[in-house]
Amino acid sequence: MKKKKKQAHITKVLQTSRKIRLGYLSSDFGTGRTRDLLPAFFFWCDRARFDIYAYHTGVEGDTASFAKNATLREIGHHSPQEAAEEIQRDKIDLLVDLSLRMPDDHIRSIMQLRPAPYIVSLAADCPKELAERLPSVEGEKIFSHCYTPFERVQHYTYRPPLLDTGVPSIGVAGELKRDEAEQFVTLVVKLLQDVHVVRLILPARVAEGLSEEDFARIAEAGSEDAVLELVDELPYEVLDLVVGVDVDLVDVCRAADHGVPLLTTEASVCGHRARMLLEKLELIPAYNGAELVAEIGRLLSDQSRLSEFHECLHWRLLDLFDGGAVMFSVERAYSRVFAQMNQEQGAEITKTLLDAASREDWETVLFAAHVLDGMNQLEAELRMSLAWAYYFLGQGSHAGRWALAATGLARDREAARLYLSVISKSPPGTGQEIYERARYGLRLIEEGLPAVPEVRAALLKACMIYAGLVQGGEAASTYTRLYAMQAEKTEMHRLYYGASLFHLNAVDLPAAEVYQRSLHYGELFSDVQPYSHMGRRKKEKIRIGYISGDFRQHVMQYFIWPFLAGFDQGSFEVYVYSLGEPDQFSQFFQTLVTCWRDLSDCNMDMAKIAGKIYRDEIDILFDLAGHTAESGLAALAWKPAPIQLSGLGYMATTGLPAVDYFVTDHYCDPEGGGSEQVYVEKLLRLTSQFCYNGYTHLPASDGAPARHREYILFASFNQYRKIRDDMLVAWRQIMERIPNSRLLLKNSAYQQPGVAMTAYKRLKEMGFDMSRVTFEPGTKDYMMRYLDVDIALDTFPWPGGGTTCDALYMGVPVISYYTERHSTRFSYSILANMGLAELASERMEDYIETAVALAGNLDLLDALHRELRPRMKASPVMDQEGYIREMEECYREIWAQWQAHAESI
Repeated sequence: MKKKKKQAHITKVLQTSRKIRLGYLSSDFGTGRTRDLLPAFFFWCDRARFDIYAYHTGVEGDTASFAKNATLREIGHHSPQEAAEEIQRDKIDLLVDLSLRMPDDHIRSIMQLRPAPYIVSLAADCPKELAERLPSVEGEKIFSHCYTPFERVQHYTYRPPLLDTGVPSIGVAGELKRDEAEQFVTLVVKLLQDVHVVRLILPARVAEGLSEEDFARIAEAGSEDAVLELVDELPYEVLDLVVGVDVDLVDVCRAADHGVPLLTTEASVCGHRARMLLEKLELIPAYNGAELVAEIGRLLSDQSRLSEFHECLHWRLLDLFDGGAVMFSVERAYSRVFAQMNQEQGAEITKTLLDAASREDWETVLFAAHVLDGMNQLEAELRMSLAWAYYFLGQGSHAGRWALAATGLARDREAARLYLSVISKSPPGTGQEIYERARYGLRLIEEGLPAVPEVRAALLKACMIYAGLVQGGEAASTYTRLYAMQAEKTEMHRLYYGASLFHLNAVDLPAAEVYQRSLHYGELFSDVQPYSHMGRRKKEKIRIGYISGDFRQHVMQYFIWPFLAGFDQGSFEVYVYSLGEPDQFSQFFQTLVTCWRDLSDCNMDMAKIAGKIYRDEIDILFDLAGHTAESGLAALAWKPAPIQLSGLGYMATTGLPAVDYFVTDHYCDPEGGGSEQVYVEKLLRLTSQFCYNGYTHLPASDGAPARHREYILFASFNQYRKIRDDMLVAWRQIMERIPNSRLLLKNSAYQQPGVAMTAYKRLKEMGFDMSRVTFEPGTKDYMMRYLDVDIALDTFPWPGGGTTCDALYMGVPVISYYTERHSTRFSYSILANMGLAELASERMEDYIETAVALAGNLDLLDALHRELRPRMKASPVMDQEGYIREMEECYREIWAQWQAHAESI
């Protein structure tokens, strides 16, 4: 009777096609050991299929982040009966206990009252009579948790301390129960007998399980050179490895997140998920204690293998926990919990699904398909129907996952499958996987695979998006240009051809070749009729217009400040045309200028934007973005202002003849250097093309960190896509000549799945000692991280701009390399304007020598750290008053020239 009741329940849900109500039960939504395992259930859930409820049985902590993504009920002070009644009132279909080990008394008491038709527990030790276990999917056990820490480890232990101290440091993780103490002490005694010189660190969770006699036995076994330390929490930053005692998934995740390998025995692992993770991390549990001690000895003696664990574990962990992929499998397992129907019903549901698909009733398709999946009857064609249902319901990521699961389709369906796998804003897989999938699809189309134009366009776009990270600037530029060529709309062709030019900044090309490629951009506007400016109304003040998508939280905010806050209000009016999504910075900028136009709602209609600018009677229009994202450069083709400028945000000619001047300086484009031949614009040379508005609240460097640390830390905070192999070779040679030096690579790209490990393998193949290299994601406090850096290594051919200024402002000297091409000379210009031109070189050999020499002169390095900020503040690079006055003199001069010319006609 119970089975029939469940069958009737799910049949009713299917017939009404209402969302299934999922209830998650945990005591740790506010605080607790498992809290970092809970976000995935809420952040990556299938919103088209489920309504999510969270039942917090704890009484402490901050549950706000979960309340934003679910209906949250605080039931910590409820009796089990009251809590069960609350769950029943919410009409929960499936209640899931999120405990990791054994559910606590309160949760067990609630589950005993059966407040939902289906109850599942993810706890390793939950009694069978209380709840079902999560079923396997297609014969595979489900990894049901995703480690998503609220505070991710930023500085993992990338280098084994043993390499520097000569003494191994071993911590113990897990929880030691009294009845396990004898076995643990025996293991420690054996370890101390085999490893005579060691630093053994026991946290409170382990030490509390030991008696005085146990400590005496351990002390007796250790040599005079062995040290035992008792701590509250494990200091992972000083550990070479961790020994696990009754460890669960949280223990394994925390050790790996810190970059420290955890070794343990099969009997000491709680739950199959912890065991699965150890295996994926190549930390196979030992059969018994004797084997464990032997493995500890082997790992400590194999420093190359120990180093690789420290170098990679943090990033392997990040890559393993794809929240979308985990929840895709977990929610498929939920379908199997509901699967109570027989084969005859399966055939009927298949018929319902096919009929719904023919009528484009996508909600019915979705619910019917998941019932069939729960019965293991969802074939490839039906999976594609489900993928299309998700697509039309606006769930692109789920559409992609189901398309990838629809293997074995007929060849004429393969194009649609690949299309769905890349079309969403967040396609499944790493950037490398998405890129390779898209390239594979394009190759099939070239070989004759039938595909509508939209499929090829989607595959090209995916290649365009991910090529920069995977293959570099040339591939990114090529795919962007190909995507532009297939665009049906002229404005899209213009936009993406311009973007293809932007990617050339990462390609080592002669300036003349960049110029030739840029000329085609102007040709795309041959049919545009420019505005006439004859007979303009004379105004008391010169009206300046600035157009960009970067009047917001963006690196350019630190360079546009003088234009907005420092202009001469007696002589000029300033109009801003903002194309980007406004934020709090935009709101502040509005208060500084004469007129603010928010054009973000029409930022693709350049003719309309040009019309607005023309009607505002702008005298001089300055494009600050060039071919970067959300730029308004194309609007200048209509010539909405009589004088038009570009510069600052872009690094080469615009290619647009309607732009009259390009703003540069004497270092980026020196007189007599031939620069005029690679611009369609005339050059306006300032003292410094940049004026940096530094942070006012940050501490200054008190000297080179190497003084106290005894090694040089080189760093690059530049974008990963700027780092080319030839620069990596130079960096490796620098580090080889400074044997104790280390390299920090910090950028937001490393937080993307697969990027850090790809970079790691790339550097390792190029011969780097990876125990001296660390990767970090971008962080809000990244400026403070500069206080740990001794020397910044610039990239080529795309150097830093804002990044260079940030480093110098924080007291870190920047070593740069440049050629005749404008875009390579940004850092050189900044350094030269500060009187430090010798830190930039025109030959790669000199770049290397400069870095080596500076690293070898600690007195000079220390002095630079102390002096860079005041030197920068006293230079043209931060002279905001002088910068805007010089710029305004240029405005007056070119406006007077235009007026004289206009009056002469």
